[in-house]
Amino acid sequence: MKQTSSIPIRICLGVYFVLLLLFLIHAFSRADMLKFIRADDEAEKRDYANAWEMDSGESVDLTEISAKRYGGSFAVSKVLPLFMKETDAIYFSTSNLAFRVFVDGQLIYTYDTTENLTGTGDGISYHMIGLGIKDEGRTVRIEADAVFADGHGGRINDMQYGPEELYRYATVRRNLIGFDLSALMMLFGITILGFYFGLRRKNAMFRSLWALGLSVMLFGSWSLCDTGLPQLLSGVIGTSREIVYGILHLAGLPLVYFVNSRTKRNRPVYLYLSFLVTVLSCGWLVFSRYALGMDMHTQVLAIYLSYIAELAILVIMLIDNEMFCRKRGESSFMEYFYVGAGVFILCCFIDMGRYSIGRKSSVGHGSWFRLGLVIFFLFMGLQLILWWSEEKVSLERDRFINHLLQYIMGPVDPDSKIKKVLEYLCEELHADRAYIFEDMGDGTFDNTYEYCAPGVTPEINNLKGLPYKGTVDVWYEEYKKGGHVMIEDLEKYRSVSENMYRVLKPQGIRTLVTGPLVLEGEYIGFFGVDNPPVRMMEEVSEIIRLLMFFLSELVARRDYHKRLMDYSYQDALTGVGNRRAIREFEKKKLDTSRPYGFVMCDVNGLKSVNDHDGHDAGDALIVNVASCLAQIFGRDHVFRMGGDEFAVYAFDETAESFEARVSAFRSLIDKNGIHAAVGASYAAAGDADCSAHRLEADNRMYEEKRAYHATGA
Repeated sequence: MKQTSSIPIRICLGVYFVLLLLFLIHAFSRADMLKFIRADDEAEKRDYANAWEMDSGESVDLTEISAKRYGGSFAVSKVLPLFMKETDAIYFSTSNLAFRVFVDGQLIYTYDTTENLTGTGDGISYHMIGLGIKDEGRTVRIEADAVFADGHGGRINDMQYGPEELYRYATVRRNLIGFDLSALMMLFGITILGFYFGLRRKNAMFRSLWALGLSVMLFGSWSLCDTGLPQLLSGVIGTSREIVYGILHLAGLPLVYFVNSRTKRNRPVYLYLSFLVTVLSCGWLVFSRYALGMDMHTQVLAIYLSYIAELAILVIMLIDNEMFCRKRGESSFMEYFYVGAGVFILCCFIDMGRYSIGRKSSVGHGSWFRLGLVIFFLFMGLQLILWWSEEKVSLERDRFINHLLQYIMGPVDPDSKIKKVLEYLCEELHADRAYIFEDMGDGTFDNTYEYCAPGVTPEINNLKGLPYKGTVDVWYEEYKKGGHVMIEDLEKYRSVSENMYRVLKPQGIRTLVTGPLVLEGEYIGFFGVDNPPVRMMEEVSEIIRLLMFFLSELVARRDYHKRLMDYSYQDALTGVGNRRAIREFEKKKLDTSRPYGFVMCDVNGLKSVNDHDGHDAGDALIVNVASCLAQIFGRDHVFRMGGDEFAVYAFDETAESFEARVSAFRSLIDKNGIHAAVGASYAAAGDADCSAHRLEADNRMYEEKRAYHATGA
């Protein structure tokens, strides 16, 4: 009977996995995903570093030379292709190099480093030299100088030619593993700190757990900046440089403190030695930089001595502890830690050796060190679990936290993680509902996430606009005092807050526990569970305190993820959509079953404005046109196709109203003293083939463009 009943289940599961496989095949075969996957191959095709000519006539590959090789500076030239697009540009990264870029003798780009704690170096920085049809066949020239006074170093690490998205794909693809490993370390550090602040234990491990979390966060910060992606995404170069060279001097002490607290020998002398190394290394860094005027690149030996000293302290401490335990005939209970530490130390020496004898560039430096860190902290995580078991922590609590970590550290996006955490929380605590309320910034709170147990009526659509004053403020005051709100009997709580009682009572709530969401010391909302069993209230309250840090971080990561997505679909100069955005709009949002219009707009005279008034004035002109288009057609329907060209979708019920809006736009730009070629096409009954209307509008725009130039304007 059991076998018969399992056949339909197996069939359902089989169909499910087929659907899942088909979905994954379809998702990963999308054009943009294939571009990302094949980014490295495409990067090789778009390599633009070779065949540059020096003033002496020597042909060089820019990635194979340095300013030091030519006495501290060099100049190279190259003729641009005869056929170019407006979206074409030269993209490259440099290390410790100042330079100027000219096109046919005209300066179009300049870059110089700024002084920082490490000196005048900038490590790795990314640059884009925007080009266009006007530059076809012209000569581009780069004049570069090493930023160090002794002419040391100064490199171009890579150079590519083509559209921006392909270079971004290749750069992110190249650094993706390092970035993910760094993010994993950061999340691991946050998790550890969450345990420390969330689980108030008095044993030795929990008293020192903050040190491990801090050390992991510091190592993770170094690792993240060392990948170069923060410099690419944010342009923050000086800070990243200081983190890469300076933060490791501060990361060793808390690690030694934590490990020393866990050894049975537990000798304070190792902590004092680590403190001494930290003070001396940081002191020498500041003294040599500001008193002696020395650049950090000349202090490689001193830097490595600092790192080696911390590693030596760690090794000696572990050997001392092991010998101590063997004399007493007992286990040190640090087997996983030894394995992780051994791999970490080995990777450190491999990386230092590669850097000492290899190409001394920022690119690729630290990859072995990063790998060693991840392996070390992975084994440290395993060791923590064993220590926790040794300390006789509840098995049920272990299970709860391990599952929670799986949800938080899983590969899905932050929004999905939040939903999974709430589902798990509701089921494990036998509650009716688990939810999150977020501050809307207008004095009200909305229920943004909810998971309900089977048979429980959802309330998320009914709980919008919950006022802060007189309602939520009562809970906020309790959060400040005790960190959470626990209601074991709603009727008794009525005397505390009548307004909150009126909110809770219609939902059938009898008991609840809530805690705040905190970001950078500020409350951004709260979360909780409704109707957990009274017998579990104390247990639930402690779990709520723990989850406060995890959920707050997930909400912050969700917002950060959303900002990254918005950035990838938005033109940085004008704020309207970019080429990627219009493709996404046409695929998912364009309703071709109803009337719509398409407008193409190309700014006239932009080159003249750039030549006579400067590129800032040219940028202002483009921004002005985008603003006029957004004013007439709505910002969500305006897209910058590149350079001075815009595309617009309009949704008017009649051709007359569409033409009226086009005329209104013409009048508006005329009023602002702007000349632009405009082409329009209208699909009166809708048309699934929007490309035909785009072509028609494009042809009409170019007719106006030719007429404009024919008049000699």
